[in-house]
Amino acid sequence: MTVASAGLALVASTTACMPDIHRNDGFPPPRVTAIAAGSPGGGLDLTTRITNDGFEAAGIDTFILIENMGGGGGNPARAAVLQRENDGTSVVFESNRIFLSKVTGTTDMSLDDFTPLAQLTTDYEVWIVKSGSKYDSAEKVLDDIKKDAGSVNFGIGTVPSDDQLNVLRPASEYGVEDLSKINLVAFSDGGDLNNELLGGRIDVASTGMSEAMELVDSGDVEIIAVSAPEPVDSAPGVPTWHDLGMDITINHWRGVFGPKNMPQDAVNWWRESLKKSVETDEFAKQAEALGINPEYVAGDEWLDTVIRPEQEESTEVLEKVGLVK
Repeated sequence: MTVASAGLALVASTTACMPDIHRNDGFPPPRVTAIAAGSPGGGLDLTTRITNDGFEAAGIDTFILIENMGGGGGNPARAAVLQRENDGTSVVFESNRIFLSKVTGTTDMSLDDFTPLAQLTTDYEVWIVKSGSKYDSAEKVLDDIKKDAGSVNFGIGTVPSDDQLNVLRPASEYGVEDLSKINLVAFSDGGDLNNELLGGRIDVASTGMSEAMELVDSGDVEIIAVSAPEPVDSAPGVPTWHDLGMDITINHWRGVFGPKNMPQDAVNWWRESLKKSVETDEFAKQAEALGINPEYVAGDEWLDTVIRPEQEESTEVLEKVGLVK
């Protein structure tokens, strides 16, 4: 099933007779809920849907009800999981906003309120410009904001986010002195961001590669920088931050979280099932089409080797612009 058809299948399935949940009867249950902390068509939504297709391909006989809760920096979606019965049947698909939102003071919820189940994918960040823009290189952008930090209008999908850090970190390393003067315009989702870029109301968009590829393939936009450690095949000739002399890699991960103190049988089932999903050919095929990388990491390892170190690094950058609350 393709990503597009998955959306159609979801509409049909949710209007059909769905199996009842027999709560507290152990795992696997007949139905679970996956809350995508983003709007339809965004990176978290797409990750949730290809995971669902991976479940089907792996023969996991549990119905996944997908709920989209976009906006609010992911806070409404995470709050919804914590408000529901903690029986393991509701999880949230989220990114590093799970700790960034607490760091920047937009919520009282912290990473410690959740159980990391598994990282599923990684996705590099890019700078994109409208085709024909005067900013045909990242160096031109950086030179301008070094002279006048507010001279370039940057569009980002949400605050806080890797989109935001993908502007602040290179600007900091390039020598921009007052990061707080950089003009960052946040939008509710990637669709609005793309429209503003194409309409010429922003100069540069910082976004996930997977969310940019459709416009890149159409010729409407060009990628001028990618946050990978080395050049990537899907963006031939595009420099990385490392190519421009900066030790910056931003690997935007997406994964699954449950509430803290989640029942251990639920934790085990989710981790095993998510691993099976990511390992299917169906998941790999759709991930490649979207320009994202399947990269399963189980929860405890993910927390220690990816999430905690990134939390520390991101906090240091955000402190420089006075965003840590």
